[in-house]
Amino acid sequence: MERTSSATPHFLFVTTPMQGHINPARRLATRVLSSMPTARVTFSTAVAGHRLMFPSLPAPDAETVDDAGVLYVPYSDGYDEGFDPVVHGTGTYKERSRTVGRETLSAVVAGLAARGRPVTCMVYAFLVPWAASVASAHGVPAALYWIQPAAVFAVYYRYFHGHDKLIASSFATDTAAPVVELPGLPPLKSSDLPSVVSITSPDHPHYLMLDMMRDLFSALDEHKPNKVLVNTFDALEPDELHAIPQFELVAVGPVVPDEASTGSTDLFRRDDATAYMEWLDTKPARSVVYVSFGTVFPMSKRQEEEMRRGLEATGRPYLWVGRKGDGGEQHVNGVVVEWCDQVKVLSHPAVGCFITHCGWNSTLESVTRGVPMVAVPQWTDQPTVAWLAEARMGVAVRAKVDGEGVAAGGELQRCVDTVMGDGEAASGIRAEADLWMARANEAIAGGGASERNLRAFASEL
Repeated sequence: MERTSSATPHFLFVTTPMQGHINPARRLATRVLSSMPTARVTFSTAVAGHRLMFPSLPAPDAETVDDAGVLYVPYSDGYDEGFDPVVHGTGTYKERSRTVGRETLSAVVAGLAARGRPVTCMVYAFLVPWAASVASAHGVPAALYWIQPAAVFAVYYRYFHGHDKLIASSFATDTAAPVVELPGLPPLKSSDLPSVVSITSPDHPHYLMLDMMRDLFSALDEHKPNKVLVNTFDALEPDELHAIPQFELVAVGPVVPDEASTGSTDLFRRDDATAYMEWLDTKPARSVVYVSFGTVFPMSKRQEEEMRRGLEATGRPYLWVGRKGDGGEQHVNGVVVEWCDQVKVLSHPAVGCFITHCGWNSTLESVTRGVPMVAVPQWTDQPTVAWLAEARMGVAVRAKVDGEGVAAGGELQRCVDTVMGDGEAASGIRAEADLWMARANEAIAGGGASERNLRAFASEL
C-alpha cells in the first residue's frame, strides 16, 4: 500500500496489557504529545489492560480520552478477560494473540482513518512484534519502543544472530564467574546477562518469553523499523546505544513520572496514600528502607522470611510493599502495605534506600530521585539492570543469593548497612546517586539530550 499521508501527525502506541509495559508506553505517548502539541496520539492495548486502566467505562472496549488529550482505543488479543497460564496454557498463547491481535489492531487503524484520523506512525512495545506487520500492511512507518536498557537489546540481538552457543556455554561452565565478550559490549559475567538467554529447553517455564523475543528480532530483521526508541539516556549507555549498527537506537529516557503527574501516569490501582506518607513524615531524613519487588511475581515464602529477618536486623524503619502478613512474624520496625505510590515514596526525603528486584521502571524511578539501591534481581532484564546500577553507576550494592535465588537475611542486612551506614562506602554510593540523579534529570529536561531526541523523532514523522 501507499504510505499514509496527513496534515496532522498521528502517533499510535501499541503495547501488551501488562502494567510494566503500559506505564512507560503511556508516559512516552504523553511526552510525544507535549513535544508536539499539534499532533494526535492514540494508545492501544489489549482489552484486559484497557479494563485495568479504566474500570469504570460502560463497556470493557469503550474508547476514552485522558486529560492530556490521548485517545485510548483497545484491540483484542483473544484473551479479553486476561491471560492466565494456568487456565489457558502457554502452548497456544503466542499464535492466538498474534492472529487475533493483527486482525483487531488492523481494524483499529482502519477505523481511525475512516474517522479522519489516519495514523502516520506506529510505536509498538517489544512483546507485540506482530504490530509491525499491521503497520506495514497499512503503509504506516513504525518504530519499536524498547522499554529495557540498550545493553539488553544488544545482548538479545547477538543471541539471535549467531552468539547463542557462546552465551549458553557461559551458563553451563563450572567457572565461578564466567565472562562473556560480545561485539559492542563490555565483558559481562553470565550473572549479568538477561535470564532468558540461559534457557535451553522448551520445557522451561519461561521458554515462551524466549520464543517471543525470537519473534521480535525476526520481525525487526524483516521490517527494519525507522527507529528503536530506548528508555535510557546517552550518559548512561553511550556505547550500548551504538552496539548494534544495523539499527538506529535513540535514547528517549528516562521515561518516568514527574512530580506534577505522579497521580495520572500510573493508571492502575490508586489507594489512599495518607497513612504511609504520614508515617514517612515522622521519620528522619534518609532513615527508611523501602522494599518492593514489583507487580509481576510475588516474593517466595523463603525470601519473605529472609527479608523480614534482614530488615529487622538493621534496626532501621522500613516500608515494605507486599502481601499483608509477609515474613510470617510481626514487623517491629516497619509497616507493610499492599500497594503504594512508588514515585511519591521515592521522592520523600525520609527514604534512604530501595531494596528492589531491579525492574527497569523501578530502577529509573530510583535513579531520578537519587535513592541508592540494594539490588536483588529475579529474572529477564533484571540481572543486567543490576549490573548497570552497581558497576556502571555505582548507586547500588547487589545482594548475593543462594541456589534458589534467595538473598539471606544477613546478606540483606550487610547490603543495607553498606548503603545507609556512616562509612566511606555509603558516602561514595550517596555521592554517585546524587550525580546520576542530576544526569538523568538533565537528559529529559528541556533542551536535554533525550528531550531533543524525542522532539527530533516526532518532527521527522
